[in-house]
Amino acid sequence: MTEVQGVRPPESPVARMFIQDLDLVCDMAADGTAAAGEASVGPLLRGTAGGVRPALLATVADIVGGIPACLATAPRLALTLDIAVRIVTQPESDRVRVAARLLKAGRNTVAVAVDFFDSVSDDLVALSHLTFVPSPRPEDLAPPTLTGMRTRGSIAVPLPELVGARVLEPGVAEIDHRPYVIQGSGALQGGIVALLGELAAESLAGGPVLDLDTRYLSTVRAGPGRAEATGVGGGLVRVEVRDLGAEGRLAAVATARVAQDSGVARGPG
Repeated sequence: MTEVQGVRPPESPVARMFIQDLDLVCDMAADGTAAAGEASVGPLLRGTAGGVRPALLATVADIVGGIPACLATAPRLALTLDIAVRIVTQPESDRVRVAARLLKAGRNTVAVAVDFFDSVSDDLVALSHLTFVPSPRPEDLAPPTLTGMRTRGSIAVPLPELVGARVLEPGVAEIDHRPYVIQGSGALQGGIVALLGELAAESLAGGPVLDLDTRYLSTVRAGPGRAEATGVGGGLVRVEVRDLGAEGRLAAVATARVAQDSGVARGPG
């Protein structure tokens, strides 16, 4: 079970989330403007050609960066508006060190940077930037004393299989709305939406996604969530994620950069 420092566990049982099966440790700095930790990026968490998944790093960035962001938006919960992940180099080890810092804490938006380093060589693995906004729903409250997180899970199957994501055909990925992959507000967790986008892009390209930018426009509250990818040339893929159970409402858009030798569609012409 996830141990969130400074927050009392619920009195009644709750559905298990996929985040609890990750191996992630993070703590917030005393001044509340930064957070640091470490996460596993082992073989079953990697993607095509054995590279670290940008969507996994987006999930970790969302969790670690969300700690100072929630403090900045309190008492409202911080909702993720966008996540950008840039892969710099592949990690040599199966763990990365994570460092998040608050860039801006405005009344309407909060910006956070998250860097990933190889836990052995200390080489920079990836850069990430996130924007958060206070939830407009009064019932979405930030944990009042959130100071960190401990999840010491382990997985026995690849990440897409673990969360139930499926590729229907090249360029199309789908996942059901169920407790294991939703967050407290009842919507698909942001990292899951990013993973859908990555799966759609990599299945279209036939190769790994190197960078992933995801912008959240709405939420997937009914499901299933479906991502459809289109090659636009130059190694770039455009992805749209929709909530099929909400009349196909557009929930997110993403841009993925794929390996140039992956044979990705070049777009019209």
